[in-house]
Amino acid sequence: MALSVSTDDVDDRSQYEYWHDVICATFVPLELALPAPAPRRFHGALTVAELGVVEVSTVEADPHGVYRSPRAIRQCHEDDFFVMMPRTGRVHIAQDGRETVLRPGDFATYDSGRPCRISSDQPIFMLVVKLPRTAFADRCLPAPALDTTAVAIRRDSGMGALVSPFLRALPDTLSVLPPEIAGQVGGNALDLVSAALSVLEPDSAAVVPHAAQRLRAQRYILDHLGDAGLTPAAVADALGMSVRYLYLLFQEEETSPGRWISGKRLALATRLLRDGAAAGLGITEIAFRVGFKDASVFSRAFKARYGLSPRDYRNGPA
Repeated sequence: MALSVSTDDVDDRSQYEYWHDVICATFVPLELALPAPAPRRFHGALTVAELGVVEVSTVEADPHGVYRSPRAIRQCHEDDFFVMMPRTGRVHIAQDGRETVLRPGDFATYDSGRPCRISSDQPIFMLVVKLPRTAFADRCLPAPALDTTAVAIRRDSGMGALVSPFLRALPDTLSVLPPEIAGQVGGNALDLVSAALSVLEPDSAAVVPHAAQRLRAQRYILDHLGDAGLTPAAVADALGMSVRYLYLLFQEEETSPGRWISGKRLALATRLLRDGAAAGLGITEIAFRVGFKDASVFSRAFKARYGLSPRDYRNGPA
């Protein structure tokens, strides 16, 4: 390989910053998103090699995410396409209102010229193929193939069964390829990926706009407010999306799923506290009815939001 780097070669305190610098220099400027709380140590290893105009990388890393933000795009106009295929672990990709989860052998593209989010909640070993925009676009017939980013091509699908083994084998064969053959193989990679996208029929559910996806999530939350197990993770699982994508939807309204759930629970509590039909319900019972597991937690949250305890709110002026 032409390049091989690892965070294991730097001090623990510098590993996150080092990894951020490495991926930005190798791919495009990206913002790093770490688990909370972030572990003291972070393992990330990267190898890179060239196949003519195509660049092939392997990424081995602990759970984390990256975000290609509008600000990063303005700062760097490089806007190549990338193919991502996990060999172990799962990878979440979200772009243009579409989202998919890649499992080992599946692959998808993303366009670095537009905002996107990529993450994994488990350790991964992943193949990344960098495709120059001009060379890739020239091969994409019909042109709509360029609009199928963040749509998975499954390893056992028609074209996936053909292309996935080819991509998977690239890192293991690079070292034995003569230089005069490497460029030809890179061209083959461009042709195969563009062919796979050209016959792809995206799942209609994958192209639902963000606003519609957010309304869908909000409706689910409102229908399940009384469920004490209603968490962002539970909502995302029920709707078939990643937690990170769910947070992205609510971020556009400058809130988070957790805050939105809590706000709606407290609003429902105010109605019950003033509802004569619920006069026989105690404070604890109301707390449980709106989804809180602990009455004291409910009382503190209620007072922080409304400036009164639930009991004082109930006894106050109508």
